[in-house]
Amino acid sequence: MFERLEGVGLPRLAGQRERVKLWNVSRHYHCAIVGTCFTPEDMAWLCRRLKLVMAPGTRDYDIHRTFVEQAGVPGPAAKLMTKRLDEKFSGEIRRFAREKTAEGWAALWEAAVASGNVAPAFWALVGHAGVPDELRVRAYSEVHMLSHLMGGENRRSLRANQELNRRCAELAERLARTERASVERVAEKDARIRALEQELAQARATLAAREAAAREAAAPARNTRLEKELAVLRRRVTAERMRARLAEGEVERLHRLLDGASARPKRAPAGEGAVAIPMDAFERERAAALPAAAATPRDLGGQSILYVGGRPNLMPHIRAAVESRNGCLLHHDGGVEKATRCLEGLVERADVVVCPIDCISHDACLQVKGLCRRMRKRFMPIRSSGATSFTRALGALGTPGGGDPAEMADGNGAAAVTAP
Repeated sequence: MFERLEGVGLPRLAGQRERVKLWNVSRHYHCAIVGTCFTPEDMAWLCRRLKLVMAPGTRDYDIHRTFVEQAGVPGPAAKLMTKRLDEKFSGEIRRFAREKTAEGWAALWEAAVASGNVAPAFWALVGHAGVPDELRVRAYSEVHMLSHLMGGENRRSLRANQELNRRCAELAERLARTERASVERVAEKDARIRALEQELAQARATLAAREAAAREAAAPARNTRLEKELAVLRRRVTAERMRARLAEGEVERLHRLLDGASARPKRAPAGEGAVAIPMDAFERERAAALPAAAATPRDLGGQSILYVGGRPNLMPHIRAAVESRNGCLLHHDGGVEKATRCLEGLVERADVVVCPIDCISHDACLQVKGLCRRMRKRFMPIRSSGATSFTRALGALGTPGGGDPAEMADGNGAAAVTAP
């Protein structure tokens, strides 16, 4: 085939850069030119411009063969095809026209093949009058082989596409089956949930009715039993709290004794005179309170005692004294660490408000007094914040018929008036 092509060169025209028409190119190249340089869109454009009407069932090969035959005849079809190619590949044609040597044209062709831009370079090379026949035959052979390679690749792609289409259809069918099964399972679960909810509602209604009937039947006996149990538990809690407070006080006393012993100077030898360590004010106060605490405590009858102010280190003894008399102690420090806005709630919960006037701010005392007056609560100011004064005040509270609510004696025997 190469021997046949080598003898069929293009006519040498005046000037190396002149282009030749399609019908002047050897017929051996027309099939490659039409098959490589014309796309199906170009074929459709040519048919519209030439007003060609294809019969039904015309194959692409028939259209290809028709234009290959028309390419060798200098008629309207060949002229229109030449014009289409020159306009479509004008840029590549100009690049080939700027070269003057066979090496330059070969380099342009190799670059086009490497980049995949074969169709423009093939027409620019075949239609150039100055290109040697050897280079033109080489380009034709490479295009011919590329057509075979592309055909094989197209066949492989077609088989792969067919396999992918079949796989896609199988997956679509499997997905549809899965979706149908999922919808059925969801519907079944919804129905089961509705049935269970109905059963649960019926069971709850039955249980509520049974519980109501049982409560109505066992209310009197159970209330009596619960009241007895509550009274026993309250006594136990009061006793345990008193033991705990006394134990805390004893531990605190022992800690102070240990601290005093570590700070106490060494005892002089016998006969040289021993130094006696005086008892501090807290120990004297506690020692004075012991006889009162040891006495038979008065029953407060479950009253809530609000103690506003005082010293923090005396609070365990004060709480134990209240709880040992069957009372409940509420405490507020008068605004040192706790906010005074909490006083209103505490006064509302208390039955009696005790306020040591020697250890509380003037504003807090007036606020407590005003709250007691407004809520008609019993207000007991005592002059001393010591445990003895508070214990005596509790004794006055617990004394049966012990004094008018508007007048009580504080820890020093002075009269104190509650809020009117």
